[in-house]
Amino acid sequence: GDHRPATDPGEMAAWCALLWPLGMTLRLHGTPQSRSPLVNWYAEEVGLQLQMMPPRPSNHPFGQVPYLVDDDAGDGETAEVFESGAILLYLADKAAQGRQTPARRAKYAQWVVWANSELDGLCFGALPGDHRVRGTCIDRTDVRSVNCLDDILSSTTWLVDDKFSVADVAVGAYLAYVPLFFPSADLTKQRGIARYMRRCAERPAFAKAFGEQHAAVVLKRTRAWLRETGPGGDAGPAGLLSTLFRGPDK
Repeated sequence: GDHRPATDPGEMAAWCALLWPLGMTLRLHGTPQSRSPLVNWYAEEVGLQLQMMPPRPSNHPFGQVPYLVDDDAGDGETAEVFESGAILLYLADKAAQGRQTPARRAKYAQWVVWANSELDGLCFGALPGDHRVRGTCIDRTDVRSVNCLDDILSSTTWLVDDKFSVADVAVGAYLAYVPLFFPSADLTKQRGIARYMRRCAERPAFAKAFGEQHAAVVLKRTRAWLRETGPGGDAGPAGLLSTLFRGPDK
């Protein structure tokens, strides 16, 4: 499931003031430590403006974040959506403005659902299907789903019709957390996944949503896995920690 919110009011006020001005019809209750940046990333990609709100109070049935409120959902209705994957799908429908067919929607919806149901466990569970942050198996060659994903990402740039979509936000965001949670993860044998992570982190909207430091860490680790050189020198654990505390390379 999604994360419980951080409780530091000063941090939350600064984050909320940073992103969008008041008056937006789309309000997102979230924190930078939760899965809220996934939503920010997609909104930035498609030009939907979000008014960032503190995590509480909201009507989320489990008191978690992210939680979206749309005061302009059509026909005078207000929509309220919880779970990051459900929010992504709602925003994709909103961005399509009624031009989406069920067949087209299915192409990306299946990836969003798969990311929440299986990729979560591959990235953060010590075993497939384990959804607790205990270890990762995304770098294991003996896990069938990892090998399948690597094959898919080796043969295409983006997941749906080779064009960037909400499917890539859902899948790419989970993968991009791996270098932060597990600095010792080694994807040298998963080159398709590593190249895909790099493509995601290179997008300006990714850095805006997750932060320049997060993007820099992903780029540094993927360069190391792919045996590529780039700005910033050492891409090993020492370089990773240096990036986190020093900021992105210029």
